[in-house]
Amino acid sequence: MRFTIHRFFKRHRDCAASSTHLETASTTNLQTTLEDIVQDVVNALGYVGAMVATYEQGDTLPVRALSLDPRIATLDDLHRWEQQVSQIIGEEIRILDPNIARVYVYDETYKDNLSVIAVTGGGPVTSNDLYDLFRPIAPLATRPLVQTMQRAMGIQQVIAVPFFLESQQEGEPVHEVVGNLFAAKRGPITEQDIRILSAFGRQAAAAIGSERRRLQIEVTQELVFRMQSSLQDEAQILQWIAHWLVDDLGYVGAMVAPYESDDSLPVYAMYVDPQCASSAQIEQWERQVSQFTDHPVSISDRNVARVYVQQDPYSHNLSVRAAATGAPVTSNELYDLLRPIVPLAAKPIVHAIQQSLDICQVIAVPFFLEAHNGERVHRELYGNLFAATRSRTFRPSEIALLRAVGQQAAIGLHNARLYHRAREQRQAAQLFSRMAFNASRSVHALSNHLSVLRMHLTLLERLPPAERDALLTEKSPQVQARVEAAANLLSTLRAPWQQVSDEATDVNDCLRGALNRAFNDREGTLVAVTLDLTDTPLPVQLAPEMLTEAFRVIINNAIDAIPPQDSAKGKLRLRTWLEEEAIHITIEDNGSGIRPEHLRRIFDIGWTTKETGIGFGLFWTKDYIEGLGGAIKVESQVGEGTRFTLTLPLSANISSSASG
Repeated sequence: MRFTIHRFFKRHRDCAASSTHLETASTTNLQTTLEDIVQDVVNALGYVGAMVATYEQGDTLPVRALSLDPRIATLDDLHRWEQQVSQIIGEEIRILDPNIARVYVYDETYKDNLSVIAVTGGGPVTSNDLYDLFRPIAPLATRPLVQTMQRAMGIQQVIAVPFFLESQQEGEPVHEVVGNLFAAKRGPITEQDIRILSAFGRQAAAAIGSERRRLQIEVTQELVFRMQSSLQDEAQILQWIAHWLVDDLGYVGAMVAPYESDDSLPVYAMYVDPQCASSAQIEQWERQVSQFTDHPVSISDRNVARVYVQQDPYSHNLSVRAAATGAPVTSNELYDLLRPIVPLAAKPIVHAIQQSLDICQVIAVPFFLEAHNGERVHRELYGNLFAATRSRTFRPSEIALLRAVGQQAAIGLHNARLYHRAREQRQAAQLFSRMAFNASRSVHALSNHLSVLRMHLTLLERLPPAERDALLTEKSPQVQARVEAAANLLSTLRAPWQQVSDEATDVNDCLRGALNRAFNDREGTLVAVTLDLTDTPLPVQLAPEMLTEAFRVIINNAIDAIPPQDSAKGKLRLRTWLEEEAIHITIEDNGSGIRPEHLRRIFDIGWTTKETGIGFGLFWTKDYIEGLGGAIKVESQVGEGTRFTLTLPLSANISSSASG
C-alpha cells in the first residue's frame, strides 16, 4: 500500500500570519522514486511501515511518502487512529498531509522528535517507542494511544536514517542532509538493517539531486523563453524572476537590481509572498520607516531603492558587498539589505518586520557576463538578485540554483540591452535618413530656383537699358517670390527638422499616433491613459512623422519611469489647449520621477541613465521643438512623477481658423 506525495519543489509557506496547503504533484520522477523506496522497504525487506521526509524551505521535514504492510494495517486503520488522536487533542491530525506531518529542525519544540535528532546528529537513530517518531505533532496526551497502535502492529523498533548529498562549495566538500527515511520493524533493527536502509536513503538522495538538476534545466529553459519573448522590456524579465523565486522556490521575498552606468544598483523588481504580507502591509511598513527620513522610503521605487557600489555610505550594504566581492553574501539581518536607504534609527522597525515575516537569512547573489581576452577573463557586473528565506542558512544547492538563475538574468539583460540599443540606433538612423531626404529635396528645389534666377540675369544683361527696366518692373514680383522661396529653402537646410507640409497636421492626431506606437512596443502594460485634448483640431503646417516621433520619445520615457510591478497603478495624462496664440501640450506621469542632479542633464546629447539608451531621443526632441520656434520644459518630483510641457507657436492661418 503506497500513498501519493506532493510536489517536492513547491515549498511550504509558513508565515507568521498564514499558511497554505501544498498543491498535489503530478507524477514526477522524484515522486515515483520516493514511493517505490517506501514500498520496497515494506514489501522486499518485510518492515511494518516506512516513510520518507524531505528537507525543505524553512528547515522543515514534511512526510512525502508512506507505505504500510496491508496484512498488518490498512488505510482505514490509519484513518481510524488519526480520528482517535484528533478527538483527544481537539484538532485534525493526518499523517498523509505534509502541512501537518511536518517537524521543524531548529524549533526547540521538536528537539526530541526522532527525525530531528537524526538530522542534527548526522546519523541513524533508533527507538523502542513509536511515539518518538510523531512527537510533538501528536501531543503527550496521545502517547498511550500511539503505544496501543504500536502493540497492535507488533512494532518493536523504529529508526530514522538521514540521507545526504555530496557537493562542492568554494572548492570544499559539503555534506548536505536532504531528508530522512523512517522504518518500523517487528524485531530489533540490526547493523545490517541500517546499512540496507542507508542504501535506500542514498537512492532517495540521488533522486532529489536529479530533480534539482532537472529543475535547474527547466528554469534555464523557461528563463530563455521568457527573455526571448520579452526583449522589449527588461524590467518584465526581472519581475518574472522575482515572482518565480517566491512562487516556485518558496522564498519569503525576492528582489532584482540591475547594474547601471552611474555605478548604481536600483531595485527594478520586488515581490513578497502575498500570504506573508499584503501590498497594504508593505506600504504601512514603508510609512513607519519613512518617519525616520526626510523623504518617503519605497522599496519598489528604483530612485529610492538604489545603492552605489563605489560610494562609502553604501559600503556595508549587502548588495554592494556582493558586487564588490563577486560572490554571494548572506546575512542574518534584513537591515543589511536595506542600509543606508533605511537609516540606523529605523533598524528596530526592520527587525520587527523580519520577525513578522519569519525571515532567518537574506542573500545577495551578483551575476556577471564573462569576456575572454586571450588568457585573461573579464567579468562584467550586470546586477544582483536577492532572496529571503525562513531556513537558518541558504544551502549549497540553493546558492548554486540562484547563481544559475543570475547567470541567465545577465544574458537576458545583455540581449535586451543590445536589442534596445539597436532599436534606438535604427530609429535615429531613420530620423537622419528622413532629414537627409528632405535636405536633398530642398537642395533640388533650390537649384531650380537658382537656375531660373540665373536665366533672368543672363537675359537682363543682353537687353538695352530701357527694355531691361521694363522687364524688371514686370517680373519683379516673380523674382521676389523666387528669392523668398530660396531663402525659405536655405532656412530648411539649416534646420532640416522643419518639414513643411502642403496639408495641415493635427497636433492631437500626432499625440494619439505617438501613444499607439509607444504602447505597441510594450504589450501587457497596465498604465492608465487619460486624454484631455481639445475638441477642435490643432493644425500646424508640418509633416506629421517627426512631430509624432518627438511625442513618442517623451511618452516612452514616461512609461519607462513607472516600475512594472506598479504598472497597474501607473497613470499617464496627455493634455492640449490653446492660449496666448500658442499650442500647449503636457505629457505627465506618476512614475518614479527624475532626481535633481539628473534633471538638468536630460537634454544633453549622449547622456542617459538607461543601460540600453544612446542619449539621443530627448536631445533631438528639444532641438526639434525649439527649431519649430517652440519650447520644452520639464518638472519632476522624485517618487511622484514628471511633467513635460511643450509650446508650439500658432501661425497666422491657425490663429484665424481658431478664432473663427
